[in-house]
Formats: sequence, structure tokens, C-alpha cells
Amino acid sequence: MEQYEKNFDKAANTAANAMDKVNRGANKLYIGCALVFGNLFFMAFCLWGVYAAVVAYRLETSGVVTEGTVVRLEESADANGGCCTYSPVIEFSVNGQTYTFEGGTASNPPAYQIGERVKVLYDPTDPNTAQINKYSERWFFPICIIPSMIFASLLLTFFMVRAWRRGEDVLTDML
Repeated sequence: MEQYEKNFDKAANTAANAMDKVNRGANKLYIGCALVFGNLFFMAFCLWGVYAAVVAYRLETSGVVTEGTVVRLEESADANGGCCTYSPVIEFSVNGQTYTFEGGTASNPPAYQIGERVKVLYDPTDPNTAQINKYSERWFFPICIIPSMIFASLLLTFFMVRAWRRGEDVLTDML
């Protein structure tokens, strides 16, 4: 009977050690996946900011300035269902053809009034690519999003690598 108990304890300890190793492995896998997918998420937003910066730069260097009119204000609700921010919808003409685009920034109160004339910067090869000819309209988004996504990625990487090295049980802490 005593031998049976010793063998049983030995088997139970072996099983517990195996489960502990599996748990640590699953935890490290989770940390690695969270790090990869989180950084891919931040990189996607960063690339969106880079794209916006490239468009703004192209318009700034080779765009043509014309005059447009604010034809309406596009209303957007916030995430909580509260009201509202307004972004201008601008209409302008090139070679007799009318083009319409929505301004890049929204505000409350509205920064523009319906009927207001604004300078428009557009791509002469593709007039559908246009922005209000104002520094803040062109550069606000890229200047905000790129550094914030890089900072968020660095923070995520720091804390996940730290958890990996310390062997912190992230899976159990989440549940």
C-alpha cells in the first residue's frame, strides 16, 4: 500500500509538472501572438498615416489650387451616441467637371459654414484626390497618428517582452 501511494504521488507530480510546462508554453505562445498581432494592428494604422502623408506631400508639391464651396456639413455622432461633429463637404470644378470631397477634420462647432468659399488643392492628374488647402487639413492626421502608433507599439513590445522574460502568467491573469 505504501509503495502504491509513493507511485501515485510520483505520477501526480509528473503530471503536475507536465501541466505546468504546457501552461508556461501556452502562456509564451499567447504573449508572442499578442505581440505580433498587436504590432500588426499598430503598423496598419501607421501605414494609413504614411499614406495620408504621401498624399499630402504630393498635393503640396504638384497640386493645383482652385476655389471650392462648402455644400453641406457631414454630421458624425461620437461612439457613445452623443452628438455631433461636423466635417465640410466641398465641391469644386475642373475643366467643367464637378468634384466633391469631404474635409479631413471634423469639429464642433463646425469650422466651415455652408456656402463658404475655400481654397482647394487637387491632383491635376486625378482631381478626385483633393484636400482643403490648409496645413492643418493636410497634415493633422499623419502628424498625430504616426507617432502615437509608434509609441503604442513600443509600449506593447516593452510590456510583452517583460512579461515573457519574467514568465508572468498572462493567461491566468486575464481569466
